[in-house]
Amino acid sequence: MPIRGEAVILSTDGEWRHSLARTLEAQGIDCIHASSVQDCKEILSQEPVGMIFWDSHLRDGGYQAFVQSIRAFDHRVKIMVVSHRDDWDERSASARKGAFAVIPFPGEPTDIEWALSRASRAEVFEGRGERFRELRPIA
Repeated sequence: MPIRGEAVILSTDGEWRHSLARTLEAQGIDCIHASSVQDCKEILSQEPVGMIFWDSHLRDGGYQAFVQSIRAFDHRVKIMVVSHRDDWDERSASARKGAFAVIPFPGEPTDIEWALSRASRAEVFEGRGERFRELRPIA
């Protein structure tokens, strides 16, 4: 799977971070754990990161500010929002605000594999200098 770099799991829930890390590692993705936005920024300044799994329960700043600060480091980083609410409006809003994928909590292996598959396809498109286009839901 040609996904660039590692994945950061950004959450204050240590048990969930370890569970998600096991799923990602089974897919060949190296993981780094962060419990704050500042920790995540420090990692991004030092490591090539391809994805960030952002826990929507994180209270360390708002999502929009987080996305903008991450994009300042590398606009190609794919942000996977792990949402604690099963709300289509929230998922659509997150996608419009820069999320690559919105995964329902706790992130079942099939949901994670789906997001990784999409990320892999996006990397192929980006490698060819093309834009990865998403299908938009019909309103």
